[in-house]
Parts: sequence; C-alpha cells; structure tokens
Amino acid sequence: MSKFQQPLRKVYLPLNDLDKCAICEKDDSLRLCSSCGERIYCSSECQTKDWPSHKLSCGKTDRVDLNNFYPILAILVEQCHMHAEKPMHSALLHTVVNKPNPNALPSLLPDGSSAKVVILGDKIPLNQVGSRDWWPGALTDKVRGKLSRRFIREGYILPILTSISLGLLSEMYTTTSGARSTEKRIRLKYHSHPISDFGIACGSTRVTPQDKLAYYNLNDETFTMGQDPDEHYWLYFSTMNGKEFTLDCGMYTFNMCYMLVTQGYLPPGEAFHFPFAPAFFRDKILQKNTPELHRERKRFSVLRDPELQAAVAHTQEGLSPADLSRIWAFVKRVSGRECTDTEKHLLGTYTLLSCTKIGEVLTSDRWKEFPATPTTAIEGDPGELDDLDDGSEQWWDYLQKWKKLKRQGKLNDQTEKEAYLNWQREHEASKKANKKKGRG
Repeated sequence: MSKFQQPLRKVYLPLNDLDKCAICEKDDSLRLCSSCGERIYCSSECQTKDWPSHKLSCGKTDRVDLNNFYPILAILVEQCHMHAEKPMHSALLHTVVNKPNPNALPSLLPDGSSAKVVILGDKIPLNQVGSRDWWPGALTDKVRGKLSRRFIREGYILPILTSISLGLLSEMYTTTSGARSTEKRIRLKYHSHPISDFGIACGSTRVTPQDKLAYYNLNDETFTMGQDPDEHYWLYFSTMNGKEFTLDCGMYTFNMCYMLVTQGYLPPGEAFHFPFAPAFFRDKILQKNTPELHRERKRFSVLRDPELQAAVAHTQEGLSPADLSRIWAFVKRVSGRECTDTEKHLLGTYTLLSCTKIGEVLTSDRWKEFPATPTTAIEGDPGELDDLDDGSEQWWDYLQKWKKLKRQGKLNDQTEKEAYLNWQREHEASKKANKKKGRG
C-alpha cells in the first residue's frame, strides 16, 4: 500500500449560520450550545431533549480563540519568508548605490506612478548581505537593517497565506469526536462566537508613494516594480453571527510596521530570527477606532472549498500530484494567472511546513499557554521626516535626459553606471555647497 492509499483525512465543517433548531427545526429565538458551539436550539426544552445524544460529543470540543491564536499564523508567515527555498530578493544580492533613506522622496516613474527607487550596483557575496558594504549610504545601522527586512518580506504573500490556511484546514478541521472517540474536536472561535469561514481576500491596500519600492539595476539596465499594493492579499475570518476579522501580514514591505512580540509562542529551545513579526489583526477595537485598510474585490473560502478539502486528505503522509494540482488551481483562481514554477514548489513546501507547525501547537496543547493578549508594537523609521532629500527624484529626471542624449549618440560609450556615479558626485558637491552657503 503506497503512502497515498492510507485512510483519508476528512474535513468536518462547522455550522455556517444559525438556521434552525436541531430538534424541532424552528428558525426563531435560536442560540448555540455554549459549551461546544456545535448545536443550535430554540429553547432550553429542546436542548434538554437533545442532551442524551449530544452529551457524547459536547465535552470534547476545544475552542481556540482567534485573538490568541493569530500570532502563530503571523510567525508562520515569517518562517516562510525566511525559508531557505524562497528565492533571495535581488536587492539583497547587489550593492545599493543610492540613498533610499527614510528622508528620500519618491520618484516619478515611466508609467506615471511614483515610488522610492532603489538603485542596484554590483553583486556582493552572501556574507555581506545587510552590511555596510551592501548599503554604504544608509543613515544608520538601524535604517540599513530595516530596509533589508523590507526586502526579505517582499513577495510570495499569496502562496504563503494559502499554505497557512491549508495548515489550519488540515490540522484543525479534520479533528472530530463521537461516542467511541477519545480525540478532541478543535475549532476556531472569536470570544464566544464560532468561526464559520476563513480564506483569502484580495484587493488593494492604501500605500503612499513614499512607501512603495521600485528597483533599477545599473548593470543590466532593468527596471522592476516592488510588491504591488493594488494586488494585495490577506486572511479573512467570519463568525456565525456575521462578524468579520482580517489578518494582514504583508504590509511590512510597504513600511507599515505594526508588529507583535513573538516571545511566548514558540516551544522551548526553538530559535526564531526576529523577536517581532508583522501582523495587523483588525479586531473589534481596531475596526471601531481605525480607518479601513483594504479595498476588497473578491474573497475565496479555503475552509469551504471542496477541492482544497480533498487536497488535505493525505497531509499526514505528504501531498500527491493531484493534491498539488488542486492547490495550484485555487491560487490561479485567486490571482487570475498561472502559478510560476517557483510558486508551485513553494506552495508544496510551505503547506507541509504549516501543517507540521500548526499540528504541533494543537496536539501539544501549547496554545492553551499562549499570552492572554498578544503584545504589539510599531516599528518606526528614524528620521523619516527630517532633512528631506530630493536626490532620488533628481536622479530620475537626470536619467530620462541621459537616455535621450544616449539615443542621439551624444554620449559616446558612457554606461549608465558611469552616468550615475558622475551624477552622484555632482549631487553631493551641490549639497555641500548649499549647506556652506546656508551657514554663511
């Protein structure tokens, strides 16, 4: 018997809404069993009548509060970004030759949009990534470190979120209990309300040009945009009574650095590279006191998707080619395009990682010892509004004029890299002259 012929894991869906009493099927004055959240009654009489059969499973449901559990999902996002099989960002493999510091202004780009341009020079050895040699023009070491973390956390957010959602589906919603079972049924809730659906939402998020990134490589003269705020993805969670919550772990690259403290969520002895993980969980309090971050276009349920339910049937043994095809097809529906080969590979790798990590948290009951309230913080940019430097925009204007002269044959064999170095020297000399003039 092959490993994919083992008994299938079955997904047990939670109740979708308060529709009718489990006993008399009335549809008014309905309430949930407060102990398990899995049975609906219209009265105490119906609940009492159902108790002889319901008691066999009622005490076997562990209800995990999303408010305390979402940090595990955010930490998983971090672990996916830092995974050895995720391609390293090009900006980490080349020197940063300009000064995209917090005080640098965005540039007007060829397509009419604006972003902060990062100009890349020669390739560097891996042991210099994040060092002063990698970006000599950084204002401080803290500024240098933060920009490198923005690069690390850029890209592949849809495969990451899909994989983590599949981990929840596989490890939490295949658990059940019954008259002969000693296992626990595990279900998500928010306070007293059961989570009835979760999945991927897509749309746009509000980002200023100052916080968008674009990359220009002097060596091959290629220009690429950074992560697109108009093609953004986040997780949604819905409760049976119609409440909705979102978890966005993809905003750090846009310089929105709402963080949670990771201490208290990892098993003893497990090292974690960063003490903070980006996570913007829009709970009831933030919904009341902050403006909407997203403009949602569509949403795609993971919990209630039959194809994905079939895809997690064998996650204890691995993912078959058919399972992977179902996952790739889901991501294509969400993004509107075919997965790249890299995305396909990462989806398989990240899904098994998520299943393992979430499974360990649930089977060990470690989630019961999580902090009652996650500790959050905001990582700011030192000097963001101080001494604003318009050098990036000036260089971009200069580059357009240089290209025109180059096409006209007026610049001989001068390369774009040489042009940038000449402009940089002139720009620095001009700044020093202006400062000297100001002191005089």
